[in-house]
Amino acid sequence: MAHEAPGSARLVLERRQLDDGTHYLLPGQAPGRARNPLGAGALLRSHGLPVLTARNTAMIEAVTDLPPIIVADLFGLHPSTANRWAGYANDSWTHYLAARDRGVPRL
Repeated sequence: MAHEAPGSARLVLERRQLDDGTHYLLPGQAPGRARNPLGAGALLRSHGLPVLTARNTAMIEAVTDLPPIIVADLFGLHPSTANRWAGYANDSWTHYLAARDRGVPRL
């Protein structure tokens, strides 16, 4: 029984078969230009890929591996936006433990 390739693999395979001379995985309408981000997101969603979830996961991973100022530079973000993402990625459990100690009776 043949298995169907996942959405991302299927997209890459389809793109490789086009061979239109461009080096972009998602070429735009203008020759030699990448696809606009909104169009790329629509294309990825049409292949069943969770665009927003993947973006958020990538941002969280980036700010846990690199300093926020580097992430801001790499992705073209404002430094305060990268710092906010770093706050979302905070892996400290102190807030959870403090809330638990205040509100949950011990058994």
